[in-house]
Amino acid sequence: MGLWSDMYSSPEYGLRSTAQANKQQNALAQQGLAEAQWKFQKQAYKQQTAGAQQAATGLSSMVGQYNQAYGEAKTANEARYQQMLGITDQTSGQRAADIRSDASGQQSDMMQRLASLGMSNTTVAPTMGAGIEREKQAALDRSADALQGRKLGIMERRTDEYPKSDMIMALVQALGSAGVGGGGGDIMSALSGMRTG
Repeated sequence: MGLWSDMYSSPEYGLRSTAQANKQQNALAQQGLAEAQWKFQKQAYKQQTAGAQQAATGLSSMVGQYNQAYGEAKTANEARYQQMLGITDQTSGQRAADIRSDASGQQSDMMQRLASLGMSNTTVAPTMGAGIEREKQAALDRSADALQGRKLGIMERRTDEYPKSDMIMALVQALGSAGVGGGGGDIMSALSGMRTG
């Protein structure tokens, strides 16, 4: 057998080959651990992304429902506001019609009195008629000013009620606190469609 067989059978060779085998096993174990960690991270990211996308889908649905309620509230608010302005116009229109009717009645009464006195063809009739016309116009102007004031008051005191967005904002904060970041673009996209006015 010779030199080669002596070298392989020596205790030193056995220790070296065991150390090399241990090194190889450690390297394989570390590689296996690194692969397992990588798989775990990929799976965790995939789950986080799926969770974020589900959250974004749910949030998008909530925003859609919120927008629908917001639109219905806006329509109702505008209808109520227009109704208030319409009632104001209607009452002011009736007031103006009453002023014109009163002036016309005064004009007729004046002409009848002047006729009974035999003065209907004198210069007194046009002068008195002009006075009645001035009073009528002044009353119409006051009525128009009052109408404008009422409309401004309605506009100033207009308080429209809309659905609250607090729940949606709380959900977004919770998602941020939970570290749901994989669907951040989807979440921002869902929020960008939210109506505010």
